[in-house]
Parts: sequence; C-alpha cells; structure tokens
Amino acid sequence: MIENFNNIYLLILHILIQVLFGFYLIRIIFSPEGMVKEFNVDKSGILPMRYVGTFAFGLVFIGIYILFRPNGPEGTWVYYNLFFIIAVSQLIYDLLFYFKLIDKDIGAKNSLVDVLVSVFATIVSIILIFGLSNKIYI
Repeated sequence: MIENFNNIYLLILHILIQVLFGFYLIRIIFSPEGMVKEFNVDKSGILPMRYVGTFAFGLVFIGIYILFRPNGPEGTWVYYNLFFIIAVSQLIYDLLFYFKLIDKDIGAKNSLVDVLVSVFATIVSIILIFGLSNKIYI
C-alpha cells in the first residue's frame, strides 16, 4: 500500500483527507440537528443537508476504494483534482464569510477553525497532486 502512494507521508495525507470528509459525513448523516442549529436553520434544513452529504459520501467511498485497490491512486487524477477544486472553493467562501464580505445577515456561525480546515484541505490536496503526479497522470 505504501509503495502505491510513493511514501508513507502521502499515504497518511490521503487517509487524513478521508477522515476529514468522513467526519463531516458522519455529522451530516447521524447528527444533522447539530449542523442545522450551527447554521441557524430550522429542522426543514435537514433534508438538503443530508442531500449534500450524498456528495461527501461519494468522495469518501472513492477515497477508500483508491486506498485498497491494487493499483492505488494510479490514474485517479480526476478524484484528486476534484478534491482540490472543492477545497479551494470552500476556502474562498470560508474566507469571504469569516471576514463578513458576503452573507452578513444569515445568522450562521463560522469560526477560524472552519477557515483552518479549508486551508488544511487545500494544502493537502496540492501536496497529494504534486506528490502523486507520476501515478495519477498516466
């Protein structure tokens, strides 16, 4: 498994990303009440929240599949680039929302932790794309 990811460092980063997405997926599926409360939405927001969770499920499922498949990340450039695009998009939105440049009056909470998670996801996606480029772009 380590040789599929070039080294232990990239394997650990890939696993950390799965844990990060998995954490949000578990919150969305098993505890959406906390998330709708955090975003100041009533219980009717649970349906769209869980719908968004289906996208997270797809990313986690494919990420786990890549981890255990015989060729590892070979040829999976779409997955890693999609993850990068999602991470950058979330980072931009988190920064704009955190600094109250958009959506000022929606009543949702956003903390520095949310921004740091987006920064982490963006940096990890860049490291994985460059570190695995000899495998994912074949």
